[in-house]
Amino acid sequence: EAQLAMEKMDGRLACGRPLVVRFAGEKTTADASKSSKGADDLKKSGTFGCFTSHMSRSSKIAAIKNKLKSMEEENCSSVKKPRQAGTSI
Repeated sequence: EAQLAMEKMDGRLACGRPLVVRFAGEKTTADASKSSKGADDLKKSGTFGCFTSHMSRSSKIAAIKNKLKSMEEENCSSVKKPRQAGTSI
């Protein structure tokens, strides 16, 4: 039954990408090299838009915080704060 389900799901499109369905214990050497290469690419890119299942939750949170910080810095530098009139008595 599991074999039949695996055969039916393997190759189907999900979000425009083909699914690869295997048993949990199966892993080929090609997959191992791809996954380590992909992890290195994610670390190098560091962009906000590259959220994938390979990133840990803490990495996603850190990326969001960094993006917010950079947005705040851009906002502060582009908007001049009005001067407050000195109140001297």
